[in-house]
Amino acid sequence: MQNLFTKLLPNNNSNTSRYSTGLVLICIVAFIVILNIKFLAWLAVGFCFGIAFYEAMKLYGLEDRTNLYIIATILWIIAYFHSNPITAALAAIVIIASYNAFKQYPKSKDYLVIIYPTIPFLCFFNIYIDFGVKAIIWLIITVVLADVGAYFGGRLFGKSPLSPVSPKKTLEGALIGFVIATLAGCAAGMMIKGFVAALFITFCIAAASIFGDLYESMLKRNINVKDSGNILPGHGGMLDRVDGLLFSSVVMLFLLDWI
Repeated sequence: MQNLFTKLLPNNNSNTSRYSTGLVLICIVAFIVILNIKFLAWLAVGFCFGIAFYEAMKLYGLEDRTNLYIIATILWIIAYFHSNPITAALAAIVIIASYNAFKQYPKSKDYLVIIYPTIPFLCFFNIYIDFGVKAIIWLIITVVLADVGAYFGGRLFGKSPLSPVSPKKTLEGALIGFVIATLAGCAAGMMIKGFVAALFITFCIAAASIFGDLYESMLKRNINVKDSGNILPGHGGMLDRVDGLLFSSVVMLFLLDWI
């Protein structure tokens, strides 16, 4: 039994920081969800977006492009007033692509930071505006349990690497997290949808969260860094914490609009 707890909760400073930071984040999210005020949600998500955008700029090697920060700020302001701010992001991509064509920058990567993380953050906020706080609770429960289940499941049973891009993550852990997230998330989803729809949507967003984590790992591996930042003790950067949520937000918005 002692060996089991040692595997799950190893006593070191890194894990202590991880759990402490996680508890603080849970309290902050719970506070915002309970209040359920649009401006506060926009402000809080926008704060996270700003940090994640800065981290993504570094991962893409675009940190000196001031114009992209301006575009991101404008897009987030539009998000508060526009019923479908994702179209504004698509327009921004067209403008950037047009500028690159005019200046003959065929290898420009400027548009990447609009595709990720900007559009996924806009999708997350759109879910809140169009489907309410219950949908956000559903999404967060699913993504968090997929991540937590994969973390502890990997510690206990992990043997097979999930992907070369992230060798520390295991297939066994990912499957455990996926199953737990799908079952618990489905229960949360039934606040909004029927059982079949809730199960299907949860299945898809739980899977998307796994690949969102892998995508961010690929970006970090490409420039040989461990974390996207260091703003969250024990977790790394903002992108390290919300990577699964970003991919899942895009998938969830699509499915909620469709089903």
